Amino acid sequence: MTKDKYTEFTPEHYPPFPDGLPTVELETISLSRLLESAPEEQSRMFEACKGRGFFYLDLRGSKAGRILLEGAERIARVGEETFDLPVDEKMKYAQGIKARTLFGYKWEMRTVPADKYLAFWPRTGVGATVTDKAGTKDTAEFFNVAKNDMIVADDAMRYPWPAPVLEAKPLFREYMQTAHAVGMTILGALAEKLGVDAAAITSQHRIEELAGDHVRITRGPPRETEDMPEIQTPSHTDFGTITILMNWLGGLQVWSESARKAQLNNGQPDSPGEWLWVKPQKGCAIINLGDAAVKFTNGVLCSGRHRVIPSPGTQGKWPRYSIVYFVRPEDKCILKQLRGPGIPDGPEEEGLTAADWIYRQAQGLGTKFDK
Repeated sequence: MTKDKYTEFTPEHYPPFPDGLPTVELETISLSRLLESAPEEQSRMFEACKGRGFFYLDLRGSKAGRILLEGAERIARVGEETFDLPVDEKMKYAQGIKARTLFGYKWEMRTVPADKYLAFWPRTGVGATVTDKAGTKDTAEFFNVAKNDMIVADDAMRYPWPAPVLEAKPLFREYMQTAHAVGMTILGALAEKLGVDAAAITSQHRIEELAGDHVRITRGPPRETEDMPEIQTPSHTDFGTITILMNWLGGLQVWSESARKAQLNNGQPDSPGEWLWVKPQKGCAIINLGDAAVKFTNGVLCSGRHRVIPSPGTQGKWPRYSIVYFVRPEDKCILKQLRGPGIPDGPEEEGLTAADWIYRQAQGLGTKFDK
């Protein structure tokens, strides 16, 4: 890849986030302090996870943080090269070619000519998610790179990948291993606050086991109009346990009131409020919990409701890239509450496997799969 052809993914490269917008106040938690098991840092994180389910994670001052900061920029460039591939080439890796998988390419409707879209639809069964009751299509283009393929030898991979991803496999491996370890640090600290043995939850997220864990490289197109009617990713809560987000432009929004329900009947927040911007912070990842964390803790922890719209102000003139690592339970894990003094008792339940849970949640957002 010729470096000059691609974007410098650093905060300094973009216009500043505009003043005067309604933004959310989130706790900033130090990764280096969490790695030292600092009790006060663990307590502040626990309160944030019980409340809104979102916080900033300051990555500066640790080796793991440096890997995530630098690695996210490099992966974004891999994404830029991947999205630049011809449509026919990208569609070879479309989601749904292998039944019930979310791995691979999800196109943004406007990037695929109508004749191409109609040709691929019967074969892949892939459909864009909708953003509202009127059926408005989302505008995000993304590529989900499976953890379990990036951390194994080439001959052990289960899915095909485009050349830019394969060439960057060592980069993905290091990034995923580091992000996963950070996720386990967070889970271990939360378990301790709940009075649960950390192994009771980390053992459900072993990195070598098959799971829905992946890096998602997302590209949101530049804003088309001043009033920003497009929604790049609809209102939702994440399926898994922990989400680690790296981004450089605004666009992420959270609901102003804490949404305590992991699943909603109509796709709308379960309490009155408004959408608030999450301002990117230099040197920080944005962490949010997902529905599995709610399930494991019988509602003690919160799955943060959020959406993505085009970047505000002059930032909206740029395509918005983000790099996300999803920590999800192992496919064979049965999703049901853990038992501990900090978790209220609920009824015994058989529960779904994580694989079935993610499949159902994805269908709820409108994703279609081959049968």
